[in-house]
Amino acid sequence: MLALNPPHSQRLPVWLSVPVWLAVFLSPTTYVLLLMIMDRLQVPAPAEGFVVLLFRLIPVVALLACGTLVWRSMISLGWRVGGLVLTVLMMLFQCGVWFVIIVNAISPAQ
Repeated sequence: MLALNPPHSQRLPVWLSVPVWLAVFLSPTTYVLLLMIMDRLQVPAPAEGFVVLLFRLIPVVALLACGTLVWRSMISLGWRVGGLVLTVLMMLFQCGVWFVIIVNAISPAQ
């Protein structure tokens, strides 16, 4: 029973969790932008399967990491739930931004 309720909870202070949350949250978009920069500089691309794997894995890991950071922060339960909802909504918005970036990158220049 003691293992389920540790005496020292691992709560993060808000001043630490917000910058870390933001950095982790923006990592998928950073990955997409780095791929675009590599393409413009004509750097040889990594294997296609590896790029696709990272394209699928990075957002999931970022979502889990952001959710964990929100849940472990020193705020009330209502703020935690609100933070989780905000994280999911912002991740959906980020996917929309990726869609626009990718469509603009593959559409022919006019």
